[in-house]
Amino acid sequence: MIYTGHGLREVRHAGAAMSKVRWGKSIQSKDEQYELKRSAILRTAGRLFNQKGFRETSLNDLADELQVTKPTLYYYVENKEDILFQCLHTAITELLDRTDAILAAPLNGIEKLTRFIHLFIAVFDDEFGRCLAHPGPEPLSSKYLEQIAPLYVRVDSAMRQMIEDGIADGSMRPCNSKISAFALFGAINWMTRWYHPEGEMTTREVADAMVQLFCQGLMPR
Repeated sequence: MIYTGHGLREVRHAGAAMSKVRWGKSIQSKDEQYELKRSAILRTAGRLFNQKGFRETSLNDLADELQVTKPTLYYYVENKEDILFQCLHTAITELLDRTDAILAAPLNGIEKLTRFIHLFIAVFDDEFGRCLAHPGPEPLSSKYLEQIAPLYVRVDSAMRQMIEDGIADGSMRPCNSKISAFALFGAINWMTRWYHPEGEMTTREVADAMVQLFCQGLMPR
């Protein structure tokens, strides 16, 4: 629980962002205070979107969860769409940064794909990461879709590149990289419908199973 000003008296479930705060020191900067509160709003909203759905979650629900008034939220975000966009943008830019590192690594195609599967599935341990698949970008209007859609395309292109690299270097058998990527993305994204962090499997265990299923299926026979 964090006590802050501007109406955010009790911010609960702030998530991983809160662990970055230097608890032994007071926050001096207004910018730091603003960012801390904004992050709490986004993470709480991300959790509600995951639990209830985007359309079923209202700004009143979010305000009630944070124990603030609805007008307070508008000091940090424009509207509900803006919140979802920021959740998605945060998750996908981090995913792309780490994906680019995998693409640049001195590995063959199957090794890159294996690392990517583990990376992608691990994002579902995070509120923002789960938003990538559910609710995803579909609820957004064109104003936001025009900004976020190209980032999704980059992720798709990266996976296809790994598959094509694997075919070229012989670590994967010849296949349609587009269909293979669609199948893998579909399986991973569907995780948000059945995976629960408190369930019997960790994301690493799920990733191991996905690697065994897909990567072994793509390897030469």
